[in-house]
Amino acid sequence: MAEAHSSPASPAPEDEEGPPVIPPLTRGGLKRLPVVERQIAGALTLSVKELIDRAGATDEAAPGYLSPEALVFFIRREDRADNPRARDLLFRSLLERCNRFFRSQFRGFDKAVREDLQARVTAAMVEHLLAEDDRGDFMQVRFWAYLKARCVDACRAEFKTETELESLDTGYSGQGEPEGRRLLDMQADRSLSPEELAVLSQGLAALPPQLRRVFLMRHYIGMKIGGDNPADDPPGEVTIARHFGCSGRTIRNWLKQAEKHLTAFRENGK
Repeated sequence: MAEAHSSPASPAPEDEEGPPVIPPLTRGGLKRLPVVERQIAGALTLSVKELIDRAGATDEAAPGYLSPEALVFFIRREDRADNPRARDLLFRSLLERCNRFFRSQFRGFDKAVREDLQARVTAAMVEHLLAEDDRGDFMQVRFWAYLKARCVDACRAEFKTETELESLDTGYSGQGEPEGRRLLDMQADRSLSPEELAVLSQGLAALPPQLRRVFLMRHYIGMKIGGDNPADDPPGEVTIARHFGCSGRTIRNWLKQAEKHLTAFRENGK
């Protein structure tokens, strides 16, 4: 009996297209680690919901774990695709991991300065993360080394420029926020997106430290201002007024000063 011959099967469409290509880094010959490339490749076709779920996993041994380096890739991808909701949810997962890292940084500074330094580093990180150029490429190679370097830079700048600033207090004396509550650990809705924070980063850097902290607490973390007398607020409620030990009216005045500075920066570029 003659042998039956069959023609080779046509390759499947996905074989013709090949696997999705991960855009290479372009800054100074940087390359992602193989494990980061594998994590990215394994999540490229996930739905937004699946990607967000994976981003929330922090156990490095868990299947589908996404490293901070991989999260940076997907945050940038969603930003380029004009998907602000997905971008912001992914950024929130990344920021939660950064908050744990920040706890080990800025030793030797008081609580208020530590919070200001953390806000400065976060603003710089967002600016690099969403930059149109390749300034943030190193974040996809060694994210924690990147963040550590930013913290060191912030500490050096603080030591160099630390001066006695004119007090912004209006004289109210009250109980400050109990020690141990970390402002950026709170899971409150944020009014400013990472993109908006990046746009404002230079203007925020020019603000006096206390005004910058108040602005970020209100518009980025989403904290309540508090009453004119913090003692009248519900016990245990964390407000900006209670944190600073001043009145809600004082906080509103500080916010007006911050807005005035930022409006001038937006209009004049300085």
